[in-house]
Amino acid sequence: MKLAALQLRATGDRDETIRRAAELIDEAAAQGARVVLMPEFFAIPFVQPEPDPGYVKWAEPMDGPSNELCSRKSAEHGITIVSSFFEGTSVPGIYHNTSVTFVRGEARQVYRKSHLPFSNGFPEKFYFRPGQEPPSVVDAGDVKLGTIICYERHFPELSRTVALDGGEVLCVPVASASAPMKEVFQLELRAHAAFNQFFVICSNRVGLEGTKDYFGLSAVYGPDGTVLAQVPDGEEGVAVAEADVEGMRASRMRRPFFRDRRPELYGAIIEERTEGAK
Repeated sequence: MKLAALQLRATGDRDETIRRAAELIDEAAAQGARVVLMPEFFAIPFVQPEPDPGYVKWAEPMDGPSNELCSRKSAEHGITIVSSFFEGTSVPGIYHNTSVTFVRGEARQVYRKSHLPFSNGFPEKFYFRPGQEPPSVVDAGDVKLGTIICYERHFPELSRTVALDGGEVLCVPVASASAPMKEVFQLELRAHAAFNQFFVICSNRVGLEGTKDYFGLSAVYGPDGTVLAQVPDGEEGVAVAEADVEGMRASRMRRPFFRDRRPELYGAIIEERTEGAK
């Protein structure tokens, strides 16, 4: 089967951005992609370094324009599309950074970003309430996949949670613009793939938005950390890669990392530690 990372330049014209996103989804589907990942908040500008209460004008309901596109294209092509949008709720002041997985047009999973930064020019804690559920896996028929969002790639516990839930593909929609992070960004994604023996799809924005220059590097990574396909730097486009899922499953038998885990030794990972505790 084939997996696709979509790379897009968002502007202040949501309708036009969605139109271009639709063209890129069609392009990925024409190349045979069965799973397509959208960038974080693909249809709208992302947050700027200074908190801005006016940014909430971009919030959408669950059936807003971002998800309408992904649901429609998922049904049209009979594929899985992982959306990402700024979720508004019926409660004043409560918003989420949310992904929705559509399988052949049906919303199968909603995941709300649970780890929110307020650093490095991304004051997300100002806008969003963190999600309260761990990432979980969706059976898309061809493959089982789970999603974590952007900043959450810094927390390996989350991707391991997806792997232990049976995940074979990890989807990571991101909005990453910090030039010094470019090398670490790719290192982290390769590590998630290799440690968990699964495929990783990462979709980033591209281009200048205010003070941020999004560097792209949207890609599909193999279970050994190899870059299987990547969108050229600075361009809109799709990276489509063949995913040998059966080979991945066989590799998990030859190198049985999950069999050899010792969970009883890992308690410190989930313990609350106070300063000075040993």
